Amino acid sequence: MSTNEVRKLWGEIPKEEINFAPDVSADIEMAMNNIRPLEYDNCTLTNNSQKIEYVSLEPTDPLVSYAITLHKYINDMSDMIRVAELAIESDLIPPEDATSPIPEMPDIVRKHTRNNLNYIPKDFTAFSLGQCVEVPELSKAAVRQLLSKCVATLFAHIGFETSHQSVLDVLIDVVDAFFKKITFHLKLAEEDEERDSCGFPHTIERVLTELGFGGMRGLHDYYQTRIVKYITILQKRCEELNKHYKTLLIPKSISPVNKLSQ
Repeated sequence: MSTNEVRKLWGEIPKEEINFAPDVSADIEMAMNNIRPLEYDNCTLTNNSQKIEYVSLEPTDPLVSYAITLHKYINDMSDMIRVAELAIESDLIPPEDATSPIPEMPDIVRKHTRNNLNYIPKDFTAFSLGQCVEVPELSKAAVRQLLSKCVATLFAHIGFETSHQSVLDVLIDVVDAFFKKITFHLKLAEEDEERDSCGFPHTIERVLTELGFGGMRGLHDYYQTRIVKYITILQKRCEELNKHYKTLLIPKSISPVNKLSQ
């Protein structure tokens, strides 16, 4: 062995030179009151093997959009309160008209009518009747774009305004793997249903139960708690911040002790 050669140990991993570092410093600014999935033009299929590159999404749930708007109001009010407190320390009076009113609850259009028996008429579709439905195949680029908008909406719904692209990419991969897991279990449940009854009213109910969601009732309870009741919590926080800002506008009178000291 020559003296110029570097001695390597058994099992040693060779070191590779890294000429560049990945750039993950770019932030994605998301205006919380304007976040919604983008709408794309419809694309009709001319070939069964053709993948859809453009899709059209329904508008975001109005309750989710309203929660994002309330988060934006909370963040703005928190910043205004900090500025007002600094102004008071400098013997300045904060402006009264600086605050905006709390966003109002949007009108929710119910998709069903409710009667005394709490009976919801069934809306029969070709899919619910067991008929063959053409399911288009989305391209990887379209799926990636859809998941990106969904993850960004989830971020905004819990109060985040900005995020690193690397964090979004990781969560997009997690959501992608999650949906693949659900569809795989649905495929297995459908195969079991064809051979023998699985003991559930529907294969979707079985999959949701096996994956720990508690069935359709679990999804309903989650929506009521995390979406509907979450609005009440955010509204209460908005009222507290608005009230706190108004208290800062009240001039403080000098106590008798301070007068004597002066």
